[in-house]
Amino acid sequence: MRTERVAFNIPVDILASLKIGAKGLESDMRCSLAVRYYKNKRLSLGKSAKLAGMNRLDFIDYLAAEGVVVFDHDESVLKEELKGVETLLELRR
Repeated sequence: MRTERVAFNIPVDILASLKIGAKGLESDMRCSLAVRYYKNKRLSLGKSAKLAGMNRLDFIDYLAAEGVVVFDHDESVLKEELKGVETLLELRR
């Protein structure tokens, strides 16, 4: 997989205030960006998980812990799904 490196300077006093090192900040930033891009529909679930350095299931758990809705369906899709469930229930009777 081809990658690009992104680097910038952080004042040491900010890392000290956060009580994390550069690796911890990198991890936090990856996760924050992944959530942001997922919520804004700029990245898919899979690509967001990859950016966060997680597998999909772990990222779904992370999103849930952050209060992010993972499966967001609009009302028309939900109504169609419910009609399908009702039809299946009728067929079983």
